Amino acid sequence: MAPGQAYYLDMANGPDWHECGAAWAGWSSPETAYAFAPTAGWSAAETANLMGVQACIWSEPMSERAVFDRLVFPRLSAIAETGWTAPERKDFTRFAALVGLMPNLYGTHENL
Repeated sequence: MAPGQAYYLDMANGPDWHECGAAWAGWSSPETAYAFAPTAGWSAAETANLMGVQACIWSEPMSERAVFDRLVFPRLSAIAETGWTAPERKDFTRFAALVGLMPNLYGTHENL
């Protein structure tokens, strides 16, 4: 499961024109990636076939490591939590409070 509108990390973090990243599938904030429910609307049989979630990134247009970091973190952690955490245990407020502990090599995380 790797839908472009939520799990492609090369999509912009927001709709602003100056936001780095692609926009062909829209944009995906950390909260959008965190809240995405991979099996929403699926039948029990379809859900039984889900093997997991996957984040994708197409990095060829990225000319700086800072752009990569801006697009990947903390969305990669948000997607990982979807794969590892039962939906009823997810809490974006808790997740946002931990963002400062997540990898970030260049710059700082903006408020979620």
